[in-house]
Amino acid sequence: MRKSLFVAPLRTPFGRAFKGYLSETRPDDLLVRILESQKIKNPLLFDHKIEDLICGCAYPEGEQGYNIARMAALGSGLNLPGLTVNRLCASSMEAVAIASSRVSLKQADIILVAGVESMSRIKRKGAGYSESSLIRERSPKAYVNMGETAEEVAAISSISRLEQEDFAARSHELANRAYSKEYYSDHILEIDGVARDEGIRVPVNREKMASLKPAFSEDGCVTAATSSPLSDGATSGFIVSEQIAKNLNLEGLEILDCSWGQVAPEIMGLGPVPAVKKLFKRNQIGVEQIDAYEINEAFAVQVLACQQELSLPADRINNWGGAISIGHPLGASGLRLMMTLLGRLRELSRPGALGLATLCVGGGQGLAILCRFVSYLHSQK
Repeated sequence: MRKSLFVAPLRTPFGRAFKGYLSETRPDDLLVRILESQKIKNPLLFDHKIEDLICGCAYPEGEQGYNIARMAALGSGLNLPGLTVNRLCASSMEAVAIASSRVSLKQADIILVAGVESMSRIKRKGAGYSESSLIRERSPKAYVNMGETAEEVAAISSISRLEQEDFAARSHELANRAYSKEYYSDHILEIDGVARDEGIRVPVNREKMASLKPAFSEDGCVTAATSSPLSDGATSGFIVSEQIAKNLNLEGLEILDCSWGQVAPEIMGLGPVPAVKKLFKRNQIGVEQIDAYEINEAFAVQVLACQQELSLPADRINNWGGAISIGHPLGASGLRLMMTLLGRLRELSRPGALGLATLCVGGGQGLAILCRFVSYLHSQK
C-alpha cells in the first residue's frame, strides 16, 4: 500500500452555541463557505481529480441532513459525490480514516474531508430521538448522559475537582498563548471579523471557576468550567497520495495507523485507552516515542484519566489548548485535532516527528490515529 497524507487544513473559528457568531448560520451554508475558501486557498489541489467529499457530522438531520456532504459539494460548485459519516464526536476523524484507506489502496489519489456541526440549530440526539426498551433492557447504561459518564470516570479515577480546574485553566492559557504566537493563523478562516475561537477565556477567573455548582450531579465534581462548551463550527482538509504531496511541495501528516476501541457506555471518557493501546501494540512503539498528543477535551476529567491510564507525559498533551477552551462542535472536532497536531509537529521542526490524535465517543467508544510529520516543501517535481 502507498502512503497517504493529511494536508491543507482550514477551519472556522469555533463559535459559542446559541449566543456566538455562528449561531444564526445554517451548517450546510457554513460548510459551503469553508469549501469555497479551500478552492481559493489551495487551487492546485483542485486541479487534480478529487474523487469524493467525506464529511463527518454527529447529528445529520434537519439543516445537516439529506447527506450534507453531497449538498455542500453541489452548493460550492464541486463536481463531487458526497459521503456523510457519523461516529458522533469522532465523525470527522472517521472521515480521515476512511479517506486514508482509500488513498492507500489506490482507489483514489485525493479525497476532500470535512466536518461540521451546529449545536445551536440541531438538537443533540436528534429531534425525533427515542430510546429502545429492548436495548435499554440488555444494556441499561446504553443511553447514559455524557455528563454522568464524566462523573463516573471521576469516581473510578479519584481525580479531584481541583485537578480538573487546573487542567481547564491550562487549556485556556495555552490556547491564548498559541493564538498570541500566531500558531493557528495558517489554518483559521476569518469569518465576519472573527478570527479566534470564542470560548477562550483569559485571564482565567479561578474564583469564579471554583464557585460553580456541579453540572450533572448534586454531589459531583464536574462543572461547566471543566467541560467542553456547546459549539458551532466547520473543518476541512485533504487526504492525498505521497506523489501529489511531493509534486505540490506540501507538508502534512502521514497517516500511519488508525484504531478503534470500546468501553462500557458509562465510562465513555476512557474510550481512547483501548484504541491507543492497540496502536502502541500494533506498531511496537512506546509512550515516549510520541512527540505530541492531541486528546479531545470533552471533559477535563476524562483527559486526565486517559493520561493516568496510559502513563502519558503531561507536557506533550494539548500544548495549544483543547476543546475546553477552543470548543467542541461534535462532527468537526476530529479534524480540528488533526490540524492542531499538524501545526504542533511542524512547530517542533523535527523531521519524522510522531503524533497521536484521539478522542472519546458517546456510547463508549474511542478512535485514535497515529501520524508522522512529513514535509516536501523543497522537493522537486
